[in-house]
Amino acid sequence: MTAAPDSRSPTSWTAGPSAAGSRITRTSTPAEPAPASGGSRLTIKVQIDLPSGARIGPGKIRLLELVETEGSLSRAAEAMGISYRRAWLFVQQVNAAFDVPAVATPEHGQGGAAARLTDFGRDLIVRYRAIEALTSEAGAADIAWLDRHGVRR
Repeated sequence: MTAAPDSRSPTSWTAGPSAAGSRITRTSTPAEPAPASGGSRLTIKVQIDLPSGARIGPGKIRLLELVETEGSLSRAAEAMGISYRRAWLFVQQVNAAFDVPAVATPEHGQGGAAARLTDFGRDLIVRYRAIEALTSEAGAADIAWLDRHGVRR
């Protein structure tokens, strides 16, 4: 039996050129098993603090991924278990952080068009996930060392 990936499942994204611009493909990767000692698995979270004070981290990147896969901001918010208003504020924060928008949104929902990821948004996901993978790889030995020394609950 195969479980469907949820918002906490590791994912990888690949970008490729197309006539319309970049396209991304989501691939689920199995979660690593807990250590044999029965202790909890330690993880690293990557948060990028921009000079403007804006922050890009796993929650906002996950929202961008869900806008792409779910096809709308409201469905992305529902899939994340957050309110539409909170999702809208996250999108506004991401869009304001860069010189180009990551998500194209209709003005106040006018015209019935759904929010959609831009080419920049797709590239942002790919680059964030690359930084995340490099960070996890570079810190793997140190995380394993911390894990061996246990985590008190």
